[in-house]
Amino acid sequence: MRYSYTLLLMLTMTLASPARAALDFYKEGAICDRKSGFCADHMGVSLGLTKVYLGDKAEQKLMATINKVGSDAFNPKSFTMTGGLTCDADKKQCWTSKLRDKPHDKGTKTLFNN
Repeated sequence: MRYSYTLLLMLTMTLASPARAALDFYKEGAICDRKSGFCADHMGVSLGLTKVYLGDKAEQKLMATINKVGSDAFNPKSFTMTGGLTCDADKKQCWTSKLRDKPHDKGTKTLFNN
């Protein structure tokens, strides 16, 4: 009985963890997307934050993606995460989708303190 209670408690804590439950998770001044494999801050997509929050493999994968498209073609200031969250560091704004028709208040506040 005690074993099943401990297992249930561990499973509940794992599933309730914001980093595992959500595709994006919010840190002080940053948003990370585990599924897409990158993090961003007020300046845009960040290799450093990706490494800190998602690990070495995510950083290496992101760098490979940047190299594949070419650093001249890669725009770190405009990005879209899983679920549609779209942000533009130049405009200091996030939206709920690529259509940019509805502001995403939590994303905007997290990244740009607006």
